[in-house]
Amino acid sequence: MFRQLYMPIAIACALVSSSALADDFDDAEKAYARKEFAKAIALYRNAATQGDAIAQFKLGGMYVRGEGTAQNRREAVALFAQSASKGYAPAQNSLGVRYEKGQGVTQDPTRAAALYREAADQRLGLAQDNLSDLYAKGLGLPQDFVLAHVWSSLASANGEGRSARKRPAMERAMTPLQLTEAGTHLGTMFARGRGVAQDEKRAARYFQAAAAQGYVVAQFELAESYDKGKGVTQDYRQAATWYEKSAAQGHARAQASIAYMYEAGQGVLPDANRAAYWYAQAAAQGDVIAQYNLGAMIESGRGVEQDHVEALKWLNIAEVGGSEQALDSRRLVESLVTPEQIAEAQKRASEWMKKHPQ
Repeated sequence: MFRQLYMPIAIACALVSSSALADDFDDAEKAYARKEFAKAIALYRNAATQGDAIAQFKLGGMYVRGEGTAQNRREAVALFAQSASKGYAPAQNSLGVRYEKGQGVTQDPTRAAALYREAADQRLGLAQDNLSDLYAKGLGLPQDFVLAHVWSSLASANGEGRSARKRPAMERAMTPLQLTEAGTHLGTMFARGRGVAQDEKRAARYFQAAAAQGYVVAQFELAESYDKGKGVTQDYRQAATWYEKSAAQGHARAQASIAYMYEAGQGVLPDANRAAYWYAQAAAQGDVIAQYNLGAMIESGRGVEQDHVEALKWLNIAEVGGSEQALDSRRLVESLVTPEQIAEAQKRASEWMKKHPQ
C-alpha cells in the first residue's frame, strides 16, 4: 500500500521542482531584460544551484561583466565549468576564452583549444572561429593554415560573420595546394554533417573543385559521390573515371574500388586483368578487402595465373586483417591442397606481414 502511494507523490514532487526551476529561469530572463541585474542574478543562481546548464552559463556571464555583482572571473570560471561539463556549447566556448586569455584561471591554450573543439563540433560558429584563430597562430595547437581555413569556413556557414572578414588575409598566406586541401576537408565536413548541417551537394562542389586540381583525396571522394549518388546524379562512368585517377596516384581505397568496377563491369567494360592489377596494388598497401579479392581471383585464375599457394597467402593475410570471408575461403582452399602447400602459403604470408606491419 505504501509503495503504491510513494511513486505518485515522488512524481508530483519532481513536477513541482521542475516547474519552479523553469519559473526561476523565466523570471531571471525577464529581470535581466529590464536590467534589474540584482534580481536577475538571484533568480539565475536559484536555477543554477538546481543544475540548469543555461542558468549557470548566464550567471557566469554576469560575473564576467560585473552585472548585479562585483566582477569575479574565478566565480565565472567555476560556473562556466559546471555548464560546460553538461555539454552546453556556449559555456564550453566561454570557458575556452578564459583559458586562452588566463582570466580567472591559469592560462592554458591547449585546454582552450580542446574546449573550443567540443563546442565547434556542436556547430557553434563563435567557437569554430576561435578554434580557427588558434590554428592560425599555432597557439595551443600546431600551426595549421589548412585547418584554420576549414574551421573559419564552417564558422561562416554557421552564421559567424567575422570569420569571412578574416579569411582573405589567411588565404593570401596559403599555397594553392593548401587551399585545395582545405576545400577537400570542407567537402568531407559537409558530406558527413560534421560541425555543420549536412549538405551533400555543397560537398560535391568542393570535391569537384579540388579534384580538378589533381588532389588525390578529392578525386576519391568525388568518385564516391558519383558511385553512391550523393550530392550528384549517380553516374558509374564518372565514378570509375575519378576512382582510376585517384588510384593512379596511389590511393589504396580508390585502387580497391576501381578494381571492383573492372571486375563487375560497372561504369567500365569488364576486365579481369585490370581488376586483378588494381586489387594487387591495393592489397600491397594493406587494404583487407583487396587482399581477400586478390586471393579469390588468384585461386580461380581470373585475370591472373591460378596459384593455390599464392591465393592462400593473400587469404591468410586478409584473415589476419579481420576478413571473415577470408577465413571461410582459406579453409575451403586448404581442403584442396597438400600440407606442404599450406605450409608454404603460411610462410609467404608471415614474411609479407613482417615487411608490412600494420
